[in-house]
Amino acid sequence: MKKIIGSLILLIFVLSCNSTKSVATTDEDINTIYLFQNGIEKKLLNFEKAIEIKRKPFSLRFFNKAYDGKNKKFHSVQIAALLDKKELNEIRVGMKIDDATCFSPGSGLSADKDGYKTLYFGNFGHHYLFYENEQSKRLNLLKKRGEFLKLEFNINSFTLDGKKYSINDFELDSFYLALLNDVNLNGIIEINELTKITFILSN
Repeated sequence: MKKIIGSLILLIFVLSCNSTKSVATTDEDINTIYLFQNGIEKKLLNFEKAIEIKRKPFSLRFFNKAYDGKNKKFHSVQIAALLDKKELNEIRVGMKIDDATCFSPGSGLSADKDGYKTLYFGNFGHHYLFYENEQSKRLNLLKKRGEFLKLEFNINSFTLDGKKYSINDFELDSFYLALLNDVNLNGIIEINELTKITFILSN
């Protein structure tokens, strides 16, 4: 009898652990940007004052739908890397994407076949990030969640005025990112589609 009771207690414990794990894996918000550095993933809150990161490589993680050129569903995440906060403030919810200088037509920065090798800074131009399949991508696929994919953009260096720097050797102590995900593809920047983050570099 004691063996049966012990087995039942063990079974309940295992099931409760599995249940907890299930909740943990589905607790991710598809509208949230995540920072991954030194093996730790952290949520980036929209419009927070600043987040401090180490002068080391890092990555940004986010959810998006797969790019589908055949059916003209051009799902992508567009990222502008800026040094002037005035430029960041000009990007606002409610405006047309084409009216934002760094996201205007023709301002997408060219990339290698498998994606960007550095983060480019400039008031005109943005990183155009998408995932179609393993042969056509500018992001790494981490996992699938229904029709959404969890994707990763690795940042190992910075490029400013045509010169490439290691993150550790970058001369400035702060920068800004504007991350845009036009989920419904209507060309308008809507709530939950724009995230602005201030980064402070520390040793």
